[in-house]
Parts: sequence; C-alpha cells; structure tokens
Amino acid sequence: MATQSVQGDEAHRTAVTAETVVSVSDVASLRKALAEARPGQRIEVAPGQYRPDKPLRLTRSGTEEAPITIVSARRGKAVFDGEASFEFPDEGRVEHLVLSGFQFRQSTMLRVRSAARHIRVTRNLFEFDEPSGKNTWLMVEADDTRVDRNTFRNKASEGVFLQINGPGDEVAKRVRVDRNLFHDHTFAGANGGEAIRLGYGDKGPAVAGAVIEQNLFVRCGGDEEVISVKCSGNTVRNNTITEGKRGSIVLRAGNDSEVTGNFLFGTAGIRVCGDDHRVFNNHVRGTIGLVLDSGDATHRPARRALVVHNTVVVEGDKPALNVRADTTPASEVTVAANILISQGKAVRTPGRPKNFTWRGNVVGKDRGELPDGGGVQADPRLKADAAGVFRLTADSLKVDAIKSAAGPFPAVVTDINGRKRPTAKHAGAEQYEAAPELTRAPLTTEDVGPSSS
Repeated sequence: MATQSVQGDEAHRTAVTAETVVSVSDVASLRKALAEARPGQRIEVAPGQYRPDKPLRLTRSGTEEAPITIVSARRGKAVFDGEASFEFPDEGRVEHLVLSGFQFRQSTMLRVRSAARHIRVTRNLFEFDEPSGKNTWLMVEADDTRVDRNTFRNKASEGVFLQINGPGDEVAKRVRVDRNLFHDHTFAGANGGEAIRLGYGDKGPAVAGAVIEQNLFVRCGGDEEVISVKCSGNTVRNNTITEGKRGSIVLRAGNDSEVTGNFLFGTAGIRVCGDDHRVFNNHVRGTIGLVLDSGDATHRPARRALVVHNTVVVEGDKPALNVRADTTPASEVTVAANILISQGKAVRTPGRPKNFTWRGNVVGKDRGELPDGGGVQADPRLKADAAGVFRLTADSLKVDAIKSAAGPFPAVVTDINGRKRPTAKHAGAEQYEAAPELTRAPLTTEDVGPSSS
C-alpha cells in the first residue's frame, strides 16, 4: 500500500522544491509508485522480502535538481531475493534515478541500459543467488552512471561483480565507481572472474572516461585481473587491493589511461598493454610488481607509457619491473624515479624493449637488467608503517637519486598521499616530510561500503 505526504496538483507543482515521500510495503504498491513517480519524489520501500513475478520497470525521470530516489526505508532491510528486481527499458530515455539501500540477492543481472542517463546505484548490498554458470551481477551501459558505497561479496561462479559496457562498439561514458567494497570473488577458473571489467577486448579504441577510485578489493582472486580495463581514456586511482590469491590492475586493451595513487598488496601488481598510459605514485608490495607487456596476436604492446614515481617491493625473487617477451616488443616507454626492490633481479627485460628511456631509478641488491645510466643500486632505507606501507625515511634522502628525482614529469603534481610535490621531487610514490600533515593509508572497510561517509 502506498501513502503520500503531499497530494494532488499542488504536489506536482512543488515536486522540485518540497520532496514528496511515497511509502510502499509490497510489490504492487511499489510498481504503482514507480509508474507514477515524479521529479523530487522519494519512494521508500518498507523492510521485507520482494519477489516480483516480472521485473519492476523504471520509466520515469527525475531532473538534476530533483532526482527520483527509490530507497529502502531502513538501509539493507528491503530485500530482492527472487529472480529479478528493477528493469531499465532498452528504449526511451530515463534520467536522474537513484537506487539506494537495498539488498540485491536475486538470480539475474541488474542492468542499467544504455538509454538511461545519470543513474546512481548507491549504498546497496549485492550478494546474488547466482546460477552455477557464467553470470554478471551489475551491468552498466548508461552514460554518467555512478556506482558508489555498495558492497559486492561472495561470488564463486565465472563472471564479474561489475561490468561497464555500452551499445555497439561504444562503452558507457563518464561512469564513476567509488567507495565500494568488493570482497571474496573465489572463482577458480583460468579466466573470467574479474571484480570490475571496464569495456571488452574488441572495444579498446572506445573512449569511456571512466573513473574507478577509492574502492577496496579484498580476496578478489577470481581472475589474474581484479580491475580489467579494456577501453580508452580512463582513470584508476586511490584504490586498495589486498589479500588476494591472484589479481592485478591490468590495462589490457585501449590507450591513454592513468593508474595512480593505488595501494596494492599480496598478488596485486600493475600490468600495462597499449599506448600512452601513465602509471605513477603507486605502492606495490607483494609477489608481483610492474609488468610491461609485449604484443601478441590479440593485444598491443606497451608503447609510449610513462612509468614513474612508483614504490615497488617484491617479497620474492620475481622482478619489481618486468618487460615481457612476445611477438612485438614494448617500445618508447619512460621508466624513471621509481624505487624497485626485489629479492632477485630488480629489473628483467626478456622482451628486449625498444627505445626505452631509463632515468633515476633506485634498485636494491641486484639491479638485474636495468641499463647503465638508468638508475643506481642502493639501499633506499624504507620503513614499513603499521599498515604495511613502505615509507621513505630521513635516511632515504642520503641516496641522491631519491633526494633529487629524475624529471620533471607534468603528470606528477602530488604524491600518493595527495601532498603537493615541490620542484625538488623525491623518487618513489611518496614525498618525504618529517612531520606530514596529510598521509593517506590503505583503505579499510570503514572507508567504503553502505555505511561509509
């Protein structure tokens, strides 16, 4: 049954200035409220289980100033645990809708279709009753969608938590994915279990302009790629990946993307394919470092990438930076002002890179195949803090290549902490300060998900 706090023509006239609340407590009243929704309305769904016999169609639009908000009256207490929940039409523009506070435990994908615009999916729990076969939980195909402060958890089958796609050879533009918690993707197959897949391999040239930032990934080991970028012009920044048995940030297809400010632990590294990427201010600690791909029949080699001001500590004998071998060598990459530490060779170049620029890198006990003139072999005197982040110390500045880093590089304005770097920049991800006012740490569960600020 639905009730409204304002009725009649007056409600319609004041929708954008005085929000109308519609309370519903069953599928029928929810379906009716959705069909009659107006800009500025807030449809509050009472706690309970909702199992519509067919998806609830979203056909009404809000405005930028007065979106339509569909929300669980008590966060997490309205549960969709049947086959489906909401459905966006594949024709007809639907704009400025918010879906907030639900538990999605359904068995089929929630799909934000390309005809929609300015959709927000926020503060929900995704934990599907998934089939044993391949499946995706949330598919975003609409421009200007925001997916924020959700939890995605406990996926065992092939498929991804979140797929960003688009019509034809396009990918949804200006999608923002932020402050979400992704945890426990346990698919054990060889491929197809990413947490986030942005685009597809055949959509590499499509410019999406997506931003994936401030998300926490815990035990997302369903694939070698936790965040898989397969289109162009994106930003992956300030995320934390930890406790996985496998999985990295991978620029797999596409060009001109930026990976910066990320904290990566365990099996998480950064892998680069394609042209004109920028990888800087990242902290990598674990068993995999930075990987620059050579090209093969289906993937382009890394070309004209900027790989600078990263701190990489590999706890094993794998290289901190590896230029992989394949048909077409990586070329014209700048590798500079990085701190690269490994128990084995710091740098491996079996891929015979062409026309690389190596400057001012600091490597540990075995420089490996770092070219002469490309850096120094020295103890960087790093110290791990309570969160496991290797920080610079005052003694680190005794190494000239750390104190006076190679550069400048216009993309590098701040450090991994968000502190502005001065003209005299330090090597690695961090600008050392004896008493810093701002120091970022890896994200925790308190920083992300439905209850985060």
